[in-house]
Amino acid sequence: MGVEERVKILIVGPSKTGKTCLANYLSNFKDTPTPNYKETIALRIMDFEPEGLNFPGKSIRVVVELWDVSGNHSYQACWAACAQGAHGVIYVFNIDEQKSQLGELEFWHKTFATQKGVLGPQTPNIKDEHSLVFAHRSTPPQGNIKTAKPRLTGKMDGIKCVATSLDYAAETNWKSDFDKLVTNIVIAQRQEEENALLNSGMDGIPVQASR
Repeated sequence: MGVEERVKILIVGPSKTGKTCLANYLSNFKDTPTPNYKETIALRIMDFEPEGLNFPGKSIRVVVELWDVSGNHSYQACWAACAQGAHGVIYVFNIDEQKSQLGELEFWHKTFATQKGVLGPQTPNIKDEHSLVFAHRSTPPQGNIKTAKPRLTGKMDGIKCVATSLDYAAETNWKSDFDKLVTNIVIAQRQEEENALLNSGMDGIPVQASR
């Protein structure tokens, strides 16, 4: 019988960047399209089983909890609950507004990945390899000019940044980057669980005094 691993991933970033559309796509949630922007109230939680994950020699059922966090700072009171127990974070910004949004993206990273933000010690310890940045485009590019994908700096320079779009051809298969993110988190969780079992077993072994 296979084992089950639950993975909690936050999707955060400025308002009106396409976080909810991306969350719907990743979770295969069918939503009714609307031409008007609809703000996420506080957060949405979507449970789903991603397809195509591969763990050689192991049968693992993976359930992803995707927490779509509103970009409105007025919901800051719920951020601590959102961050609790998170295994990964996806930061989203509008690639066509990168000059104004990269600074805010650093705020979201500081809040959810370091203990120097508003959450302080409640901030989860999330490694760079368990994070992604989605440079999202929801409007058609101007002509044949491609907007350059930004180079992340400072505390975010170790996080992979990928271009995403639901309506226009993206430069990379960003869905596979998401699958790899989930896979890496599951492997890390399994390793932690195995180490914990080994350590608990060692606790019962008497230590022979040296002579």
